[in-house]
Amino acid sequence: MNEADGLQAFQARVRQGVEAFLDRAYDAYPDTVVRQAAVYASLGGGHRWRAMATLAAGAIFDPDAFDICLPCACGVELAHAASLILDDLPSMDNAELRRGKPSVHLVFPQWAVDMAPTFLILMAYQISLANPLATHERRVAAAVALSEAGLRMIGGQENDLAAPLAGERHRADGDGEELLLERYRLKTGEGFAIAAKAGAILAGAGPEDVQTLYDCGMALGISYQIADDVADQVAATADVAKSVQRDHGKLTYASLYGLDAARAEADRYRGEALAILDAFGGEADLLRGLVARACCVVV
Repeated sequence: MNEADGLQAFQARVRQGVEAFLDRAYDAYPDTVVRQAAVYASLGGGHRWRAMATLAAGAIFDPDAFDICLPCACGVELAHAASLILDDLPSMDNAELRRGKPSVHLVFPQWAVDMAPTFLILMAYQISLANPLATHERRVAAAVALSEAGLRMIGGQENDLAAPLAGERHRADGDGEELLLERYRLKTGEGFAIAAKAGAILAGAGPEDVQTLYDCGMALGISYQIADDVADQVAATADVAKSVQRDHGKLTYASLYGLDAARAEADRYRGEALAILDAFGGEADLLRGLVARACCVVV
């Protein structure tokens, strides 16, 4: 099996594993409207890049990482689904389509939409901390790291919403790139960084390797977000299965530097993530494949 086939098989395994695990996990909760909204938001679509990052990072340190890290990988996906519900709200991006279907707020009562993100976050911690295959110390360490990252991501989202519209002032002041990089680190970089970090923690990596995987995930996340800027301008809705042209008037790499320069910057950060993985051997090939692929197909 060549590298591309290996990554494709891994991605299929992750998607199936996440869907099956979460389908069983949801059975433990009453079939309320809030749970239905959570299921709608979290199952039946998505590339599962963050779950893949958790599992691929863990695989560097333990051959049984898929089973050991799967509950946490599913928790990361639940937290991501919670963030997407919020991102799509009329008060934020006002998006109508996500993962090829109407956004959650267009399908469920507002009160259920208001509670679903909290349900998803609490469920994420419940399934992650109840994991019988990881030691107590590693489960707690991963959960604390996820909490810290989640708080930083909220800061990134606020930064994005409160930021001034793109304009000549940012170009003249020279602060546009600094503002964007900080926003991308918090809003998107943290999600990938903590996914990789949590996988490394749960699989028994030492502190230095945990930091290395965090740094790799951060570079991957920044590359992913810049690629998403480009996709928002040039991709068709059918290609990315979500609303596009949502960044009109916002400060992004694409609006600040143009599409070609944004693509080049995404490539640079992808190269940085791959260079960080030079610290490892063939055991990191799944994560290398993920870095190369995730930044080229954005959903």
